[in-house]
Amino acid sequence: MADRTDELLDHVLRQAAIAVIREDSEEAAWELGRCYAENGFGAIEVTMTTPGATAIIARLKERYGGRGVVLAAGTVRSSEEAAASRKAGAEILVSPHTDLRVIDYALEHGLLCVAGAATPTEIIRAWEAGAGIVKVYPARHLGGPDYFRTILGPIRGVPMLAGGPVGLDEIETYLDAGAVAVNLGTSLAPPERVKARDWDAIAKLAQRAVSIVRSRSEAAHDSKSVVH
Repeated sequence: MADRTDELLDHVLRQAAIAVIREDSEEAAWELGRCYAENGFGAIEVTMTTPGATAIIARLKERYGGRGVVLAAGTVRSSEEAAASRKAGAEILVSPHTDLRVIDYALEHGLLCVAGAATPTEIIRAWEAGAGIVKVYPARHLGGPDYFRTILGPIRGVPMLAGGPVGLDEIETYLDAGAVAVNLGTSLAPPERVKARDWDAIAKLAQRAVSIVRSRSEAAHDSKSVVH
């Protein structure tokens, strides 16, 4: 199970962005998942506050799991929700806080746990408890990229994800500051676009986000390939 957890961690690090779905409509949530999966996202999170969350996770897993898309369940606040998420096909459990029951469940079942934290004390406690990644949340309100630069000075070796809201124009700034990945929610699915069922516009935003991350990854690869 440890091997699979390592694979999931590597997958998130390669993706560097997780598309987050938090909607009031199961239909809208499914359409967003489809948009994200078909436009380059390899990690998609469906929050448990979304109606029919586990059913959506199961549908996305069935259709896109074979194409390299890994499903995450978000806002997981109990071991019962963790179990339901796993049964639906989620392999990543994301929480806005640190819940030892959720972390223990993830470790026991070979899942990747992304636990939420804000302060240095909370971040270290989440990491030491077994979280594979610590979600610094809400990143923008804690100081944004500058907060990451500051805390990553003394707190090294802890993979930290920037919890939303994160704008598309902030992706590179957070990654440059040391975040291993970012959560993207309303920046991919503006409420007015969702309300209008403008899936084409949302698909274009997804493509833009994926392009930003891929261009960065390719540039890093090219720089390593240069022979001095």
